[in-house]
Amino acid sequence: MKNILFIITKSENGGAQKWTKEQIEISKSRFKCYLATDQDGWLVQAVHAENFFLNKLIHKRASIKYLLMLHKFIKENKIELIVASSANAGIYARLVKLLNKQTKVIYVSHGWSSIYNGGKLTFLYTLIEKQLSKITDSILCVSKKDFINAKNRINIDTKKLHLTTNKIHAAKCSIKQNQTKKRKILTVARLCPPKRIDLLIKAVIGLNVELHIIGDGILKAKLEKLSQKNIVFHGLVANFQNFCEYDIFCLISDSEGLPLSALEAMSVGMPLVLSDVGGCSELIAQNGCLVQNNVKSIVKGIESCMKNYDIFAANSKKLFDKRYNLLKFQDEYIKYYDHVLKG
Repeated sequence: MKNILFIITKSENGGAQKWTKEQIEISKSRFKCYLATDQDGWLVQAVHAENFFLNKLIHKRASIKYLLMLHKFIKENKIELIVASSANAGIYARLVKLLNKQTKVIYVSHGWSSIYNGGKLTFLYTLIEKQLSKITDSILCVSKKDFINAKNRINIDTKKLHLTTNKIHAAKCSIKQNQTKKRKILTVARLCPPKRIDLLIKAVIGLNVELHIIGDGILKAKLEKLSQKNIVFHGLVANFQNFCEYDIFCLISDSEGLPLSALEAMSVGMPLVLSDVGGCSELIAQNGCLVQNNVKSIVKGIESCMKNYDIFAANSKKLFDKRYNLLKFQDEYIKYYDHVLKG
């Protein structure tokens, strides 16, 4: 069996971490899977790997010490493929390849942070990403939007690019259980930038709905000051799966790749209200609304979902089963990893 190292900067509960967790789960029958991340957090506790490399130095973008330690781990465990799923992890995975030339590297773009979060340094970050792509064996884009940006804005060689839109296992939920008269709106997100929970809170204050917020982060105290009686903060809920207890899923954000929480909501038949950023438009097909990041647009999106609830709910479930159900498409990833290993 070939040895694969999955590497990601943080072990906290998040979309890229959930993707990594499920990739390890579907890959274990074909490969020996290893994990490198910062510490013994949610991800480490959620997966069974052959071995772990845990070191907080991964948070630094230029640690020679971390690079050499990672190199040693790769050599000792005879790693043949690295799958990197965050910006820092992607930098170290590509640089360590210079020390382990036989090791293949896949960089997974969960939304190009060099474009979305680069600010005044966007040009520099995209230039660095282009140069790093030259020593990458393959770049996995999780949405069509990410693929287009990689080709047209970062100018990465298309021979390096591979498009497989995000897939995920369906949420483990039974039939919908909401017995209240008010529609229950759900958002699952870290309470920090680039998420715009503040706009969502302001949008629901005047509506006859309940907003339930699953997640924690540095903006929690600030957001709680905006809260009203129809808003409930649940905090961080490990392995949250109870999507079917709610009616409409909202994710308001300044940047996204292809959000896994939205896919989980689709899997139980929830209409979606998503910001028109990243690959979110690929998740909407008569099953919800794309909105701009302002209160008026968000309100219109929520009201449209309530008005067309039954149609949108049915279409969400159909679209998930057709395009995004990992149970149906897991062989796509296995064949892709095999292809890169043989390349």
